[in-house]
Amino acid sequence: MTQPFTGLLAYPITPLANDDELELSSLAHLVRNVSFAGVSGVTVLATSGAGVTFDRGERQAVVQTAVESAMLVGTCEGLRESVMPVYAAVSAPSTREVVRLAQDAERAGATGVLLAPFSYLPLSDTEVRALFLTVSEATALPICFYNKPAQTQYDVSPATLAYLAAHTHVRAVKDTMRRPDVAGRVGELRAAVGPNFSIGLSADVQLLAQLPDVDAWHTGLAGLLPGEYIKVWRLAAAGEPQGDSLTRLQGIAHALASTPHPIGALHALSNIIGVETAPPRGPFAAATLEETWRISAAV
Repeated sequence: MTQPFTGLLAYPITPLANDDELELSSLAHLVRNVSFAGVSGVTVLATSGAGVTFDRGERQAVVQTAVESAMLVGTCEGLRESVMPVYAAVSAPSTREVVRLAQDAERAGATGVLLAPFSYLPLSDTEVRALFLTVSEATALPICFYNKPAQTQYDVSPATLAYLAAHTHVRAVKDTMRRPDVAGRVGELRAAVGPNFSIGLSADVQLLAQLPDVDAWHTGLAGLLPGEYIKVWRLAAAGEPQGDSLTRLQGIAHALASTPHPIGALHALSNIIGVETAPPRGPFAAATLEETWRISAAV
């Protein structure tokens, strides 16, 4: 079996209808596009998918739709089976809720789960270790540690990640590139967890500027523009020039990053490329007309 959480991993939005309910047909379209493009995997309900704004039943529906949509992909010769993994983010404020979401994802056929430890107060190493131990006892799925220090006020240390790699189902980390010494950080984590562990990075502007040589790129932009993103990923891995595709993606990534409403901006981009969705649920705000114009100009 391929090591989980490796390659180019796309994080689509969760489209909504005008009545603020799930638009599962649009989600299925996005997942099929990702699969058809040849992206390594898809993760639903993470930051780009605004997972924490949905209740348990809605999250179940999203994961089920993604799993079913990833199974078959259209080609010029008709439908073919796909083996693209589907991962589900299961972050929640309580351990009990995380466990339930992880078990729901496993029953729905997800390949693994993504978990950011957060609560209304910053968590300690002891609390974080206990969370991942409990989730690992409740599900057999591999877990990716979603490290979001700016949002959670918790930055996983190499020592804690090594502990989790040894004692839980944590098999990967999604770390941010928004730090001063990314290469040094990756080196520290690799020394702690060894070779059989996926170290992935996120933040589209930085990914596309530095093209890091790591096990995985985690990206929301690839959830909407998978064809161009996989082209850049493959060319970068081969050490070849990425050309116009890289330039275009960089322009779009900068346009998205320039807005104070990142989830709303992704929803605006979805509409621009023809996948209709209402704005994200509150408290996330919609992109303004000016922000939408800047994104459209970049596209």
